[in-house]
Amino acid sequence: MKRKLDLLLFFSAVVCVAAIVVFSVPDWIGWEDKTLTRLVSETVPRIATGAFLTLLMLRAGYKDAFSVPRGAFRFVWAIPCFSVAVVNFPFSALLGGVASIDRPDLLWLFLLKCLSIAYMEELFFRGLLVPFLRQRFLAGKYAKDGTLISVLVSSALFALMHLVNLFLGAGIGSTLLQVGYTFLIGCMLAVVLLETRDLWLCVLLHAVFDVGGAIVTDLGSGAFQDTVFWILTAVAGMVCAAHIIWSLAHRIREERKNLS
Repeated sequence: MKRKLDLLLFFSAVVCVAAIVVFSVPDWIGWEDKTLTRLVSETVPRIATGAFLTLLMLRAGYKDAFSVPRGAFRFVWAIPCFSVAVVNFPFSALLGGVASIDRPDLLWLFLLKCLSIAYMEELFFRGLLVPFLRQRFLAGKYAKDGTLISVLVSSALFALMHLVNLFLGAGIGSTLLQVGYTFLIGCMLAVVLLETRDLWLCVLLHAVFDVGGAIVTDLGSGAFQDTVFWILTAVAGMVCAAHIIWSLAHRIREERKNLS
């Protein structure tokens, strides 16, 4: 069984590298529809990487990460987190005509792109990295702060990964802003995983957040971050931050009590 898995892992690694190389240059596809070309070039490599990470997690013994916990309480617990993801959608800008979605025909591909990004990144940063860091820190001299360190380190790496956008033509200001809020989102998702043990819930939250944040820039035009957007974001963010900080603090207190 392990030999077959190793062969699949090797094959998926080759496919993953090939997809990244081929689709890193959208002009190679040669389609006249630039929006379609861009979405395909951003989606296919992530699907291939997600497949590779899935096999890597299975090979590393993290198959329990793919299980779905029973009960619906985790969804109730995650309501403040969902509020942050939902208000990231530009409702007011679209309803007010300030922004528009010009390519509804490609909505399916856009949604697939967001889902592939969420799946790939959650597999690595929450599915692999958070459990790995906790195993290392909770077993060493930092045991009392192991969970907190794991959340902060995994979130920092998740945020710093987005610095690559500087090499893709993004501005310094917008990239640093993305790094900042990505760190906060990473902390939220790490705590979601710890509290619910549901990686799929992390994927869903991540995908919903990305759909709202990119639907206008990917499929439309206009300024979507208006005053209403920022007010809703601030309110939902503060409520969610209080919820996440309280949950993480409670977990850390319990872990320290068990170590005493």
